[in-house]
Amino acid sequence: MAWCGLDSVLLYWDDVLLMVGTSGDSVSYFNDEPVIFIPECDGVRVLSNTTMEFVQRVPDSTVSIFKIGSTSPASLLFDALDHFDRRSAKVLVSLFANSCALLSYLD
Repeated sequence: MAWCGLDSVLLYWDDVLLMVGTSGDSVSYFNDEPVIFIPECDGVRVLSNTTMEFVQRVPDSTVSIFKIGSTSPASLLFDALDHFDRRSAKVLVSLFANSCALLSYLD
């Protein structure tokens, strides 16, 4: 058992890694070999005989960008960047339609 950042715990038993958050939500991973935990300030390094993985909770800022149907200013900018990279004219529509929200984000 090890703390994984400030608000979750990583548990290991019977080839299962279980990450449990403060609200009771959990994520499980299966592992075929024994592991050792090395706690870090923002996550846990999980060492086995063949691999080294870093497990951490997804930051709220990342969730706000990639959550389905998100209308956060960061998500709108990411969507505009995606249209820009594809050389789509929708980048202008996306930026102008959401200019008020984007300006409030810059303040």
